[in-house]
Amino acid sequence: MRSIFIGLSVIFFSLSVFITYKALNPPVYTTSSYWDNRPEIMFSPPPISTPSSIPPVPAATATTDVPNQPAGESDADKAFAEDMKQTITQFEDKLTATEETIVSITTASTSTQPRTLTVFDGKTFRSGQDTIQDVAYTAIEKLVKEITASPNSRILIEGHTDNVPTGKSFSDNMDLSLRRAKAIANILILHGIQKDRISVTGHGDTQPINSNNTEEGRAKNRRVEVKLLPPEGAH
Repeated sequence: MRSIFIGLSVIFFSLSVFITYKALNPPVYTTSSYWDNRPEIMFSPPPISTPSSIPPVPAATATTDVPNQPAGESDADKAFAEDMKQTITQFEDKLTATEETIVSITTASTSTQPRTLTVFDGKTFRSGQDTIQDVAYTAIEKLVKEITASPNSRILIEGHTDNVPTGKSFSDNMDLSLRRAKAIANILILHGIQKDRISVTGHGDTQPINSNNTEEGRAKNRRVEVKLLPPEGAH
């Protein structure tokens, strides 16, 4: 779709340059005089004596036929320019339709994708724990306000961990990530978000966003993402 749009733009630009050139350079018509453009030498006959009663006949004025030089463009050029204008108009309409199609496709694909509202990073949870350590009240307040502004949308809460083993035989990182997601969900429910709008899931350490070889990287991987899903049936 992008290549079609670029191709139509190039054609439109080329036609515009051609029309501008024709308008700025009208055809020039030249005339060539006979005998190598040498000026004509008019010979006047000697005066003829006439009786005083007969008035003298005035000498005929010599005229030179000069072809009429057309002013401006000819009818054929005007017709050609008009055809080009109509062609350009048609290309403009096609370009507009293509742009609208691209926008509609982009809008449709965007509206069906979840939108991440916030991410609770490694400061929220310590490694191997599901207890919330540090959450700013302003961050929760902003999150609740965004969710409330879309009453028909659902909320997806995804938990993630680093690759450090939990050290507990009855629990692993997959279970830990799910418990972290539930902890954030409970905060939203306490702030008035309906429970049936919320879905929670855990990914364990299967979706890292940074290296687990450093403490900084593990802290970024140890996160909970809150996403806003489009309403059911939205296209």
